[in-house]
Amino acid sequence: MKGFKGLGEKNILQLIGESIKGSRIASNLTLIELADKSEISKTTLSRIENGKINTTILVLIRIFTALGREKEIQSLFPQPFESPILRSKQEKKTSGLPKRVRKTKKEKSDWFWGENNNE
Repeated sequence: MKGFKGLGEKNILQLIGESIKGSRIASNLTLIELADKSEISKTTLSRIENGKINTTILVLIRIFTALGREKEIQSLFPQPFESPILRSKQEKKTSGLPKRVRKTKKEKSDWFWGENNNE
């Protein structure tokens, strides 16, 4: 599908409708079958395919899901931008390295300086 820049609303609706109709036919689904899978009326689906109706995003999501085109809908909503600073802080937290390295305690010897040592 070409970009929408410079197209009027009617042309955009027509392109979306043609895309849905093409996918429906390629999936060997009748108008009634796709309407049932999408939980909309046959008349509504027909009007969408012919670019005669401006529908809701939720209806388009149901149609695209019924056609197995969920990824196309998901691509409209990319993951939120993650701050590099927050990512760096998170990596430090999960790096697995201890925050502070402690020296091991030395074992105490029985020997000491003083008068009690006769050696």
